[in-house]
Amino acid sequence: MVSLSKSAFVRPLLQNTKVLCSLAKLQIIHRQKASTAVSVAEQTIFNEDHQNVKPFSEMPCVKSYPIIGSTWVYLPLIGKYDITRFHVSNFMKFQEYGKIVRENVGGRFTTVLLFDPKDIEIMFRHEGKYPVRVEIESLAAYRKMREKYFRSGGLLAIQGKEWYDLRTKVQTQLLRPKSIQSYLNQMDQVANDMITRMIHLMDNTGEVPDFLNELYKWALESVALVALDARLGCVDLEQAPNSQSQRLIVAVNDIFQGMNDLEFMPLSLWKFFPTRSWKRFVNAQDVFTETAMDYLNKALERIKVSAQEDREMTFLETMLSKKQMDSRDVITMILDMLMAGIDTTSHSMAFVLYHLAKNPNVQEQVYQEVRSVLPHSSKCLSVSELNQLRYVKACVKESMRLNPILQGTVRELDHEVVLSGYRVPPGVLLVSQNMVASRLEENFPEPLKFKPERWLKDEAENKSHPFLFIPFGFGPRMCVGRRIAEQEIWLLAAKILRRFRVEYHHEDIDCYTRLVNAPDKPLRYQFVERKY
Repeated sequence: MVSLSKSAFVRPLLQNTKVLCSLAKLQIIHRQKASTAVSVAEQTIFNEDHQNVKPFSEMPCVKSYPIIGSTWVYLPLIGKYDITRFHVSNFMKFQEYGKIVRENVGGRFTTVLLFDPKDIEIMFRHEGKYPVRVEIESLAAYRKMREKYFRSGGLLAIQGKEWYDLRTKVQTQLLRPKSIQSYLNQMDQVANDMITRMIHLMDNTGEVPDFLNELYKWALESVALVALDARLGCVDLEQAPNSQSQRLIVAVNDIFQGMNDLEFMPLSLWKFFPTRSWKRFVNAQDVFTETAMDYLNKALERIKVSAQEDREMTFLETMLSKKQMDSRDVITMILDMLMAGIDTTSHSMAFVLYHLAKNPNVQEQVYQEVRSVLPHSSKCLSVSELNQLRYVKACVKESMRLNPILQGTVRELDHEVVLSGYRVPPGVLLVSQNMVASRLEENFPEPLKFKPERWLKDEAENKSHPFLFIPFGFGPRMCVGRRIAEQEIWLLAAKILRRFRVEYHHEDIDCYTRLVNAPDKPLRYQFVERKY
């Protein structure tokens, strides 16, 4: 069985949150923008005068009891916080306790919630070469059981030098704009096919039944272009109900739900005997792994046939050509891309369309911009044309400010720092609250309004702290799939808004907390085809 670790006790508090730390009286050089290279003296963390730094024990704290700590506040009936809506629960903590809050979860381990962007910046500036985050232990345990396919737990489940060595082998290709732009025409065609499928599925009101599942199919089809060098047929007009692509989507949803249940389960009983949740999770992982491996094996056969062609290698070919990379690491990376590229991108796209539907004036500006670049809706966008869609990109950023796919980031530092005037010892789990902080008046004017214009201002005009908006993270552990996700979303948003007016006439959509934030209502958008 898997050994018990402290993260098992703190996950009810850490779900979908990002850790960032603020340091009162920390000496930092050039702390203006996230892109600014700032060096922090590792050992000279405090001013020589320590008299104003408060001890950790005086930090505002959620009420705790022996053994159970603050876990009681999340229990039904007696607790006051909803574990399925952490953005609401943590906003309540901010109102009650202030910009920094300590919690003793499970009576054993301590977390600190950070609402101040200055604290968030400090955390990232101190994370070091090998940032430590809460690992997904259920995923690591499963992959240890399946050594035929996996040499390690992958980027989501490993730490330290092992993580660093794997990350450096893949990040150059995935984070280089030119590498992802080479898939632009293919992703554009996927977007066009998605729209054709939407029209095929629309009912007489203009709604697409189970539209979120259709977004899952689009996201899988798009990421497979990079991960597998292939079109999977996820957005074809005719599909069997139990197609391979649909099995992948169902398995990924079950995996995310399974990890959510296992990581946040009190006492993590699955580590000692196979609980029902663990069995369901393993079954979903097996279905996903075996189905994805079938696709991957077909991709490998295609590569053998086309190996002699004189052209630039694809991402998959580049990974397979790395002699220093174990073949099982390639498999792990490809499966991680497929697994992580479905819910994250599709949920982000869902919220972009929701905000545009709720703000018709903004939507009209998007349409005018896209129409000026795309006079014909079926035309493929070039790289230069995509770069002209500044307002589209601002809308995506504004949607991610209000509804990020993660609420924040978690980090564990190996040295003491000062945050909001409190001394924080090493080993404490720091949890940034970017989603809450981005909805505060002190950080963004009219914070609950959807105002893409705030992202079109010159750098000098934009007064927001650069560590408030970091939907893909920051530093060595920032999301390696960022450029893939952005390109997918920009393309589909432009194509949909060029072809349709999007309306929504139902109950407001918020999010509930899973491993990633998910829409809490059906996506009953009406797509009204434009005449020109």
